[in-house]
Amino acid sequence: MIKKGFITTGIFIISTCIQLISQIVVTRIYGASLSLDIFLAAVAVPTIIVTVIYATLNDAFLPLLAQRKHDEKETYLLSHIITLTTITFFVSLIISIVSDPLSALLYGQRGIEFVHNVSFQIRYLFLSIPVSVAATLLGSYFYERKDFIRFPFAQLLGSAINLLIIYYFAPIIGIWALVSAFVINIVIQIFFIIPRKIFSVRFIFASPWQILIAWTPLIIGNIAMRSDTLLVRSFAVGLPDGYLVYLNLVVKVFSLATSVATIGIQVLLLPHIIEYFNDKNYTRLFITVRKAKIGSILVSMSITMLLLFIAPFFITLLFVGGKFTAEDALVTNKLLPLFVLPSIGWGINTIFMQPLIALKKQYVVGALNVLAMILGFSVGYVTKLHFGPLFGILTGLTTLIFSGIIGSEFVWQYYKNQIQKSQSSS
Repeated sequence: MIKKGFITTGIFIISTCIQLISQIVVTRIYGASLSLDIFLAAVAVPTIIVTVIYATLNDAFLPLLAQRKHDEKETYLLSHIITLTTITFFVSLIISIVSDPLSALLYGQRGIEFVHNVSFQIRYLFLSIPVSVAATLLGSYFYERKDFIRFPFAQLLGSAINLLIIYYFAPIIGIWALVSAFVINIVIQIFFIIPRKIFSVRFIFASPWQILIAWTPLIIGNIAMRSDTLLVRSFAVGLPDGYLVYLNLVVKVFSLATSVATIGIQVLLLPHIIEYFNDKNYTRLFITVRKAKIGSILVSMSITMLLLFIAPFFITLLFVGGKFTAEDALVTNKLLPLFVLPSIGWGINTIFMQPLIALKKQYVVGALNVLAMILGFSVGYVTKLHFGPLFGILTGLTTLIFSGIIGSEFVWQYYKNQIQKSQSSS
């Protein structure tokens, strides 16, 4: 498990480096401009949805796939790819209809023209929803087979294609290079993770209700958990022009670094603890969960402290150029120390929730995350009214992330004690 974790983490580190290079390219090409502000506002909701699909559909589908007989797995996979991508395609069309009121609700403070441009881009970005569903289901197939390399490697290739599209097409089509790259990046991943066996099985319609029942609470809860991006960008519209770009850069640096540092633990933990739970190997289950949590906290804290010292140097060295000035870098660097706590939280939040998912407590996880979102936005809004948008972002973000983490740990301890009591009595 440790060896596979290092390899998986290595792939994600390379992928993250590519994403950071993409961020440098984007920042230099567009600078702290209005067009980039509009894209960052437009991509917030689609990014949350795609991230939630990647984070939750695997958690819902993997336990169901694992229960299938060996010769049924490809048929089960194909039927769900066709069924769920069809459903989510129509869902994406319905969501695009409400892009105007959604944009007005989140960014109305910036004016009608800003809202109109945001809404126009959102419609195209929503095409990524059914594509990400297909990619995640295919990734789950390889995770179930204990192949933890294939899907992360496909994501790495997708990130590389994303960078190339931005670099070569930005001078030609402007901001639409970012819109196109967002969708094509995911499409490319699918071609690298389609198993050969899937072409030789017959399509048999499978009712989507079982997967939807397991998936829905995770979607709701994860949207709530991932609403940190929405909180940052919706509150940031009250700050001067350019702050959407500065805050996006800070959040990307911290969240990508701490998340990728613990991604090996995240990817490997769930399949193994599901296996231990199904085998009723509770001693191994408890030890693995405890080690994963402690390890993720130590790694996340170490990476955050390291970034606090080296990030200002690299932001000034790598990002300044083109339309991004030294003054822009100075403002960005001043924001870095404010995001230490959220940074640690981004590295550990998923790991603290996975044991509950393994116990099939998806509704509990969903409820915890919704409660955390409500608390985060409420605390942030009150702080914003009294101390301004920036402090509203910081208090709201910290409350949102750590409410979910602390709540998950309390609930896990409860169920852990219940399991231990049932063992003692038997």
